[in-house]
Amino acid sequence: MTRLPVRGERYAYIIRGYEIMSFKAFICGTLLVLSSFVSVSAMAPVGYATEEFSFGSAGASLNGIISRPENGEATSTVIIVHGYGPTNVVEGDWFRQIRSKFTAKGISVLVWDKPGCGKSEGEFDINQPIESSAEELVAAVSALKKKREPGSDRIGLIGFSRAGWIAPLAISREPGIKFWISVSGTDAFENWGYLLRSNLELEDYSPSEIDTVYEEWINGNLIFNSGGSYEKYLSSSRTYRKNEMVQKLSGQQYVEHKPGSSEYESAQKLYLKNQKNYMSEGHSFDDESGLPIVVSNFDQTLKSVSIPVLAIFGENDRNVDWRKTKKLYESTIGAKENSDLSVKIFENADHNIRMTKTGGYLEVQNKDYWKVPYATGYYEAMVEWLCSNGFCSDTL
Repeated sequence: MTRLPVRGERYAYIIRGYEIMSFKAFICGTLLVLSSFVSVSAMAPVGYATEEFSFGSAGASLNGIISRPENGEATSTVIIVHGYGPTNVVEGDWFRQIRSKFTAKGISVLVWDKPGCGKSEGEFDINQPIESSAEELVAAVSALKKKREPGSDRIGLIGFSRAGWIAPLAISREPGIKFWISVSGTDAFENWGYLLRSNLELEDYSPSEIDTVYEEWINGNLIFNSGGSYEKYLSSSRTYRKNEMVQKLSGQQYVEHKPGSSEYESAQKLYLKNQKNYMSEGHSFDDESGLPIVVSNFDQTLKSVSIPVLAIFGENDRNVDWRKTKKLYESTIGAKENSDLSVKIFENADHNIRMTKTGGYLEVQNKDYWKVPYATGYYEAMVEWLCSNGFCSDTL
């Protein structure tokens, strides 16, 4: 759900002509379909019993649903970790395919609405810090165990996109988490740059044009995040902001007001205010690439993961650089003695593991995108892996 953050998922700013905005606040609205991973097919088979499930986290009550096997008690429980965007889990009856296929193998499935969504308390924040989301998982594990939910002695996570940052943090804090399925997971860095480059390539921009747009994005970020002036930002990122594909991705048109105008002065004032707030939060950037770091010491966090892990990627993922993530997983989780890391790559599948032609932004934004089938064997790969690791019931 996801999916274009900086460290702590807090803010990433970009100038839209004369406006300085919270980057994910507008980009995720247009790209929400890219990270939803919601399975709500009306034809999905049902063979499970569902009831609402609530628990507390950070002083708020979060409301969701738990689906259990109809025949016999669960032998394990899977918690679904969301990608970006608002949720409608309870009312929308989300993730029916996963709940159907997992419960058929004796695995209960728990998922809840984000704060401020559905009947969950709090205020929805598309920039919800990763640490906050991880604490929700820890609280959910505690609630399952406290309620003595069948299968709570073997709890695992299945997370999508943004959850690639959340799940490892939760795993490092909660020994009750026994396995992890990562779908279209992330490396340590903000991934807007990869999404930008990969979609520019699909639109047949030349390598030099792509490099210019990308470098201006990096330079603009560094100017903004180092206290640079509004004037310097504008002059250093003009080609980036004027680029047609950037405007499509952001859903905005390029506007630049004349210096000295009231519009210009208002934009500059807002720029300086947001810049001050952002810098005070202590964000960090990679010295070599200039990319914002989402999770500090992420490689060390992954190295601490010693449970079975299944990593699933789509070969045509244009949101997340899955090759870098795969390499990172292999050099951290997979490098450990007695590592239990499995990797599954679906050819021609996109960020959502759907079989699109290109996986690009414009294709995924098509109104009929929801009709595009998931990759053959996607759900089966997860079920087979779970059963091979002993998390399924032998009697179902």
